[in-house]
Amino acid sequence: MSDVDSPVLRLIPYLAAFTVAVFLGLPAMGNGDLLAAVVVAVAYFVTYYLVRYVIGLIVRNRRNSTDDQD
Repeated sequence: MSDVDSPVLRLIPYLAAFTVAVFLGLPAMGNGDLLAAVVVAVAYFVTYYLVRYVIGLIVRNRRNSTDDQD
């Protein structure tokens, strides 16, 4: 995500991943299973990279559309 200059856009993937990890982790950690911890970790990283990818697509798309107008 080196093409994203905004600090807010850099923060969004972390916040989304943390939110998913909390909402998946709270119910799953009730039984103290190691598998639950693995699921939470995988969900965190999948969410982080998915959101980062989508933001990168949006930013690149907007930059290309503004470059075309010039």
